[in-house]
Amino acid sequence: MASKPGILTEWPWTWLGNFKYVVLAPWVVHSTYSYMTKDESERDLSYFLILPLLLSRMVHNQIWISFSRYRTAKGDNRIVDKSIEFEQVDRERNWDDQIILNGFFFYLGSRHIQAAHHLPWWRTDGVIWTFLFHAGPVEFIYYWFHRALHHHFLYSRYHSHHHSSIVTEPITSVIHPFAEHIGYYLIFSLPVLLTLWMGNTSILSIAIYLTYIDFMNNMGHCNFEHIPKRLFSLFPPLKYLIYTPS
Repeated sequence: MASKPGILTEWPWTWLGNFKYVVLAPWVVHSTYSYMTKDESERDLSYFLILPLLLSRMVHNQIWISFSRYRTAKGDNRIVDKSIEFEQVDRERNWDDQIILNGFFFYLGSRHIQAAHHLPWWRTDGVIWTFLFHAGPVEFIYYWFHRALHHHFLYSRYHSHHHSSIVTEPITSVIHPFAEHIGYYLIFSLPVLLTLWMGNTSILSIAIYLTYIDFMNNMGHCNFEHIPKRLFSLFPPLKYLIYTPS
């Protein structure tokens, strides 16, 4: 919890406890039923594949968590040479809330945005534009949003919750109050929304983009390094493509 919790700190489904996944149940049932019962020409594969995409994100994150805890237990080359506190583990148990929120937005968009219906598997131009939008406006807006979160007013009410974890784990990257995540989703959804508007998005461009963000977030919050420093000397542009825990 932040030092001075602000409005919309709690997630809307916190009161449901372990039953929070029922928030997505109506859409999961509807997308599966629609895909199974409609003719092949009417089936919306992109709508049906939202659930597998969400599950793949959970598996991806869990692999990083398990790998990180194994490396932390070994104690080799830790950046912060401390053990993980039980309090932090408990505080970060709700890391899957942001995936539920992601599913909520995807299902909502898939039903109410006409351009999101019947997406193709692949569009090369869509993939290129997705990463150009990310490298341009998204990174710029995110930088200043993050700077604002470190202002004492927002920091004490929201972002301090994230920085309560001194010995970071991969999943520390997504441990934020609900209101802060809304801000992140508004920013990081821009490449998807803009390519939908341009008419060149695809199922794989969205899946690759989300996987890339998850990969970088998880790797960047480990308590140990993965990439030898020498690689940055051999290939200097690498520092513009990835960031490291240090």
